[in-house]
Amino acid sequence: RDSSAREAATHIASTLVPKVITVTSKAGPEGKLFGSITANDVVAAVLEQTDIELDRRQVDVDVIKTTGQHTVTASLHSDVSFPITIDVVAAD
Repeated sequence: RDSSAREAATHIASTLVPKVITVTSKAGPEGKLFGSITANDVVAAVLEQTDIELDRRQVDVDVIKTTGQHTVTASLHSDVSFPITIDVVAAD
């Protein structure tokens, strides 16, 4: 059972690592966000853009308060953790 969970996590990791997930948020003119990007925002964007469902507790997001590229870490299994690159863009 554990090896199948690890294989599934590895498959998800190999799918997500090369992708850049775009997250849209309201931002000021200098790229500072009104609020911040949360794990829920990342999980929703991943689901919308890749049809891969993650749990917000599996995603470790440091405080993201600016536009641009950021990296968050997903831990799907005790042996499988990987970076997800997100691109935060200002909403129109």
